[in-house]
Amino acid sequence: MDFDTDVSSRGTLARVLVAAFLGVAAIRWLWSGKRARGALAGVGALALGYAATSESPEPAEAVDLGGADESADSTDDGVGATDEDAELRCAACGEPIQLGESRGPNESGEIVHDACR
Repeated sequence: MDFDTDVSSRGTLARVLVAAFLGVAAIRWLWSGKRARGALAGVGALALGYAATSESPEPAEAVDLGGADESADSTDDGVGATDEDAELRCAACGEPIQLGESRGPNESGEIVHDACR
């Protein structure tokens, strides 16, 4: 027996058993007059029962969002930029601002090193 199939069948069995327990608990709470608790348990039982019975044994396939054919370098919006392009640079001296280095805006609102202000 394949390990993935074994884990999947155990997970499905656990969901079914918990759904059945919640269903019985929901009925008992509804009979005893605890409507909110019974309704919540009933909804949980329905959700777990649905998840246990509708689960596909095959792994989910990747969804194509339609942008996979385009090159990441062809866009100018910064998406897919390399590390070199994504560096934060000081507007005054042009050197990269390292992680943890203190920085802030100058009079023009541009990001600069604290020493370059």
